[in-house]
Amino acid sequence: MNNLPNHIAFIMDGNGRWANMRGMPRAYGHKKGVETVERVINHCLQTGIKFVSLYVFSTENWKRPNEEVNGLFELAKKYFAKLTDFRKKNIKIVVSGERNGLPAELVKEIAQAEKETLINTAMTVNLCINYGGRTEIVSAVNNAIANKEKKIDEETLSKYMYHNMPDPDIIIRTGGHMRLSNFLLYQSAYSELFFTDTLWPDYSTKDIDDVLEIYSKRQRNYGGI
Repeated sequence: MNNLPNHIAFIMDGNGRWANMRGMPRAYGHKKGVETVERVINHCLQTGIKFVSLYVFSTENWKRPNEEVNGLFELAKKYFAKLTDFRKKNIKIVVSGERNGLPAELVKEIAQAEKETLINTAMTVNLCINYGGRTEIVSAVNNAIANKEKKIDEETLSKYMYHNMPDPDIIIRTGGHMRLSNFLLYQSAYSELFFTDTLWPDYSTKDIDDVLEIYSKRQRNYGGI
């Protein structure tokens, strides 16, 4: 496909509602959501996408019941444990977000996954955990000041973001809501935004292909003509 995006980011909304509609606990929806994550990553890898970002847990998600929060972290730990799969597929794992406040065992799993996949080159998967776009910007500014940068411009600020990756060409949000919800606020300045009513567990590889087809026909002028 011509005009293939370099970086796609996903706001994975609708797991809880998907489970409720089926008379199941929200935890079941999150478990099915992980299956969708694996399906989406594999498809993007096969398509040739080099960077995928996934909004796993926001700084606002701490407001949810403790049982649900703990369940999400347990799912994340199981996902990070798939190091053999990451190595086999040559996938590099990075995590964006604040480690403070996360369970110690999860932080350990994150560090291990990042270390063990550091040299992988086929794709970078950026998992945003305990992530907030505003927090990232504030943190970057404070770190730049702490390092006595003489001038804080866009280039300098980018160096202090959680990871200096290409900005997302596409941001896809499932679940029917049409907002970014504090996701990649700095990086999304010129992202193409796609919103769908489809709940995340039902999101398919065809849905991705449909977005890629639309994207391939768009001309991005970045303020020019």
